[in-house]
Amino acid sequence: MSCISDFSQPFPQTGQNLNLSLGALCLKIDATKAIVYSYIVDTVKNHEGDFVQKGSAPNFQDDVISLCTCKHWMRTFRTIDKWCDNIWVAGFTGKKEGKGRNALIYLMKVGIAFKSYYELWYSDKLPDTVKQAKLAHRNKFGDIFQPKSKLIDKEVFNPQNYHPPIQNHVHANPKNPNNWHKDINYEKGVSGRKAALLIGDTQYSFLWNKPMLFYPSQLSRGQKKDNLQDLLASFQK
Repeated sequence: MSCISDFSQPFPQTGQNLNLSLGALCLKIDATKAIVYSYIVDTVKNHEGDFVQKGSAPNFQDDVISLCTCKHWMRTFRTIDKWCDNIWVAGFTGKKEGKGRNALIYLMKVGIAFKSYYELWYSDKLPDTVKQAKLAHRNKFGDIFQPKSKLIDKEVFNPQNYHPPIQNHVHANPKNPNNWHKDINYEKGVSGRKAALLIGDTQYSFLWNKPMLFYPSQLSRGQKKDNLQDLLASFQK
C-alpha cells in the first residue's frame, strides 16, 4: 500500500484486488445469502480521475481495510458476533466525485469485529504491523487508538485511557479537538450498543482508485441494506 501523505491517505497503485472489473469481482466472491451495507464516503474526492481519501475511514493501510472511525450509527446495527455472518460493507463516492453517479470505492467482507479498541489492541487476530500502520497518535489519518495501560470493564470506553491523536488528526481539528472521543465511546447506538470496530477479510477486500463500477440508482445519505447478489447483478458498468 502507499504511504500516508500530509494531504491524504493515498490509494494503493497495485494489488490483486484493485480495480477489478465486474466480471472478475463476481468470480472471486460467493454473494449467496450475503448482506451488504452501502453508503457514501464523503471524504473520498476525485482528483483528475483518481480517488484520494482525505479521511481516516475506510482505512486501507498495510493491506487491510478497516472501518473504525466512520459510520458509527451503522456499526451499531448488529451485535459483535453477528457482524461476521457473511456481512459486507460497500463505500461509494458522492455523485460529484463519481462524475454524476455513485462510484464504488471499496467492498469488504467483515472478517473481524471488535467491541473496543482495547480488545482490538490486545488481540492476536490483527497483526502488529497493521496496528502500527493505522495508529491515530502517529498519523493524521489513523483509525486505531492505543490504550495507555491495562483496562477493565467500562474503562475500555473512556477516551482518557487512550493515547490522543496526533496534532491535526482529521478527528481532532482545532474547531472540534475532542471529536475523536466518539470513536472510543459512541453513546447513541441502536439498543444502547457501542459501535463495532470492523476489519475486512483480506481475501475478500476490494478497492477501486478510479470510477469503474456504479450503484444502480442514486444513493442517499445514511446507508442502504441490500442483498449482495442482487446488488452485483444490478451494477452499472
